This record gives sequence, C-alpha cells and structure tokens, in this order.
Amino acid sequence: MHCLGYYRDTTGELSVQGIKISYLAKKYGTPLYIYDSEIMKDRYHAFLNAIKEVKGNIHYAVKANDSINIIKYFSKLGCGADIVSIGEFEKCIAAGIAPEKIIFSGVGKDKNEIETALENNILQFNIESQEELYDIHYIASKIKKNANICLRVNPDIAPDTHKKISTGEKETKFGIDFENVKAIYEKLHQLDFITPVGLGVHIGSQIFDFNFFYKAYLNLRNLADEIKKVGFSVPTLDLGGGIGVDYKNDTKTDLTNYKNIILELFSESNFKLSFEPGRSLIAEAGILVTKVIRNKKTKDKNFVIVDAAMNNLIRPTLYDAFHKIENVQTNKTGEIVADIVGPICETGDYFALDRTINHINKNQYLAIKTTGAYSSVMSSNYNARTDAIEIMIVNGQDHKMKEVDTIKDIISKETLIDFD
Repeated sequence: MHCLGYYRDTTGELSVQGIKISYLAKKYGTPLYIYDSEIMKDRYHAFLNAIKEVKGNIHYAVKANDSINIIKYFSKLGCGADIVSIGEFEKCIAAGIAPEKIIFSGVGKDKNEIETALENNILQFNIESQEELYDIHYIASKIKKNANICLRVNPDIAPDTHKKISTGEKETKFGIDFENVKAIYEKLHQLDFITPVGLGVHIGSQIFDFNFFYKAYLNLRNLADEIKKVGFSVPTLDLGGGIGVDYKNDTKTDLTNYKNIILELFSESNFKLSFEPGRSLIAEAGILVTKVIRNKKTKDKNFVIVDAAMNNLIRPTLYDAFHKIENVQTNKTGEIVADIVGPICETGDYFALDRTINHINKNQYLAIKTTGAYSSVMSSNYNARTDAIEIMIVNGQDHKMKEVDTIKDIISKETLIDFD
C-alpha cells in the first residue's frame, strides 16, 4: 500500500503508486505527462460525498482534460459529461459515455453540432441566448427530434478569480441576463419539439470563497421558484462547477462548506441537481516531467532550461499561473533562485520566474505539479514541436495513453502547392 498521490519514497525520490518518476521518464522520454488514477478517484469521491445527500448527478467537464482514457475512467466511477463542442461529444462516445448522460454547454454551438447532438438524444442543451433557442428549434422541427433545454443564467456575480476564467458577470459572453430569463423560459413552452428542463449557472473557475456559490445558487433557486409559481415546471437546476484547486501548497480543497451550502439550499427542495466539476477532479492528478537541457548563468539571473515548453503547458504564460516545481531526485547541493524556462523562441516561454529550487544538473528531471487540468488539453505544435507523451498509472501499472505524432507525421498532414 503506497501513499496517495506523488510522494517521496525511502530514497527521497519522487514516486507514484510505488513507481519512481525517474524510471518513467527514462522509459517513455520527456516531456512526459503522468496521471495518477488514485488521486482522480479520491477527488471524485470527495465531491460525491459533498452532494450525496441531495442525490446530485456529476457531469465531468471534459474541457479540463479531454483524454479519452480520463473521460472513460471518470465514467466508470459514475460520471456523465459536460461538453462544449461536438468534438468533445465524439470523444465521450469513444470513451463509452451514453449520449443521455451528456450535457452540451457553450455559447457557440453551430447548426451541424446541434443536429448531431439531437440525432444522438443527448441529455440536454444548456443554452445562452434566445437566438440559440431558435436555431435549436428550427433544427429539431426539421428532423423531428425533441430538444431538452436548460437556460444558463448570467447572475452578474464577479467571483474573486482571474478575469479570463470569470464567467458570471454581465460583461462576459456567457449566459442570459437575469431579467430576460422568465420571458425566454415561457417561450420554451410555446415551441414544438422543445422541452424545458430547468435553469443553470456557472460563475467561473478557481473559486475558493464559497459565498459566491451561495449567492449564485440562492438567486437561481429563487428564480426557479418564481417561475414555478406562475405554473411552469422547473425540474432541474444545473449548478456548474468552479471549485478552486490549491496550486501552491498541494493542499486538498476542503468541501465541507460547499456541502453545507448545498444542504441548506436544496435538501428540502424537489429539484434534480447537476454538477459539472472539471479542474477539481483532475488537476492534482497530473504532473509534467521535464528534463534539464542546461543551466545558464548571467550577471543578473540563473536560468534552468528544460525540454518542456509553453506549447506543452501554457498556463504560466496565459494566466500568470503558479505551478509548484520539484526536483524528481533528491539533490543536496543547495538552493538557487532561477527562472525555469523552455526552449521556445519567446520570452514568455517559462514555467516559473525567480523561483527558489534545489540546484539541478543537466539531464536531471523536474516535476511540474498540478498539471492535470487545462495543460495538455491546451497544447500546440508551436515552433514545430511535438506533443508531450501521456501515461496513466492504474493499480501500480503504467499505461501509455496515446501515440504522439512525430514531426514527420505533422509534416505529412500538409499539402505542398505547386507554384510553377
């Protein structure tokens, strides 16, 4: 029986489920994403425990990490899925999730996506405008398929989080203005092939002050109660996701207050509840292992140059995000303050600036932690770089999750034009 998550073994080396990280790095190469299934299971059960008394349904937010194996693993634990593109829908189907457990969110569903989702009888559409409703109605009528519609409400709540991941304010593109919801919900009842199933809300990501959830959920419940009083059915409330993950301290989020909020607001209600966690289920399960190419010292700076880059993990560049970084092997040569940077031709290609770490030599490994969410899924081939390899550790065994295109594979997808 091994420690839950990534831990130091008796030799002081970073390990997972009894396997040394350095062994995995040598076996598969770097950059290397590693996912620990035990952390995924632990975080799922923690969330499930927080909502079990209201019998809420969990729909994994696929945008956090759309690996088919990760989707499949959460499905086996009991999750449905929350998607924002038909590509994510296809990944869910490939992973074995039934369409009737899939919620289709997002502001920009095009007509082909809507038709595919309708043909496959998905659970519901979370819609974000009246025009979107009319698009769905037109297609549903044309193909004679029923569409279950949930209205996503914009509650104009600004949680204390990064502006780029805050979605509950009026200034964002998300949701329907609070004052327009009642009229649109009534409109749902006037259209053939449209079934109103409820209201939803999602105010953003990386939220630690659960009072923001309380305010959003209370407003949503009160709005639903008002709509019910005038004779309309509101069977479901979709409460979204957004629970924060502690990137700096490796501290598991305490969901006690979140559980209390859910119980206070919904334990006596008849609403069916849906939840869409993503980051909080998968972020801590992942690490990105990278090898040191060389150390560079200037008059003013130490640079640790590694073989991973912003094309593998763009969060520090895009969001100024912090990721804890550790030496994989114990090093007793003292600490340095350094910028940990990649080889891409951009000053913004970095993982940490002025970070205190143990001195590390060429060809040794660093582990960039809490990279399970919004990491590999946001990767690119910028600078003609290939993707990182990805593996999952299940029951003490390592499994390669997919084949990675070589640069020749990438080139082969382009067509040369004859300019003569």
